Amino acid sequence: MTIWPRAIAQGWHPIAYLSEIPARAPWACRLMGRALVAFRNRVGGVSVFADRCPHRGAPLSRGRIEAGALVCPYHGWRFAPEGACLEAPGASDCPPAHAEVMPVRIEAGLVWTSLAEAPPAFPALPEAMSDPALDRFWWRLPASEADLLDALENHLDPAHPHHVHPWLVRHPRRRAPTSVDVRMGPWGGEAVYVEERRNAALLSQAMEGKRARSIGRLWPPTIGEVRLEAAGGAMLSIAVVFSPREDGWTRPYAHFASTRGRLPAWVKQGALKAFHRPVLAQDRRMLAWQRRAKGDLRFANGPLDVLSRAIWRHANGEPVEESATRRELQL
Repeated sequence: MTIWPRAIAQGWHPIAYLSEIPARAPWACRLMGRALVAFRNRVGGVSVFADRCPHRGAPLSRGRIEAGALVCPYHGWRFAPEGACLEAPGASDCPPAHAEVMPVRIEAGLVWTSLAEAPPAFPALPEAMSDPALDRFWWRLPASEADLLDALENHLDPAHPHHVHPWLVRHPRRRAPTSVDVRMGPWGGEAVYVEERRNAALLSQAMEGKRARSIGRLWPPTIGEVRLEAAGGAMLSIAVVFSPREDGWTRPYAHFASTRGRLPAWVKQGALKAFHRPVLAQDRRMLAWQRRAKGDLRFANGPLDVLSRAIWRHANGEPVEESATRRELQL
């Protein structure tokens, strides 16, 4: 049995985009190895159950929806959105059975749930996910082979692009002095990189021009945001919610937001996907290699692992004291 870090095990995680949940059929999904079923209920919301009938354990996701209630495929028992059994066909009375119900929040177009008996407060989300002044879109991606915290750290890591994404994100041989201000505390973590120069990599040249600074932000426990700010004022935010589907399999929910300009939103969306598709493939390959090779290795931290302490302490529910430091790096 997988032992998840405390804040991950107890936390809120997305299990689907709201648009993925069919109008008239149950939706099977998994969270930390648990089989769940989500469905649109009669009160206009979404209900999430454990994917097993309390009668004989059949998967409720193989059933159907009737009048906003979930019907088991085995004996036809019908369950209300709150989990109570409404009907046992063929019987004159209804058994006092109850499906196992999970808490539900619908935020930023995602369906969230928690496996905790007493879920914590819902986490703060990046402002870019709801800012109506920005061009925004979700890039729907499948789960891939990666440990959750490794995927989160990879998204916020400034050190690997020279080697994993040469020419696309960073020049493979050229580096420049970069100041980084690192802050962390109970609220999360932030690394602000001052880079007042034109980046030599293809992606940065095409999308930004001269970069003023880049920011990596941890929204604990499982959200990482990379924010790129150009000297002319344009901004691009890439915020990813990493959801633990299974041990070693993580689904990224990737949100892109950018300053409105001359280009139509649909043109920017196509360009951003085209540029990031090879970057995503390279990251997925590396994360899969990493997971297969590391075993029980205890990681060593390096000078460029500026947010790793905040990531791991927040994930394990450990206190993170307020701190602020400045580092000088070569990026």
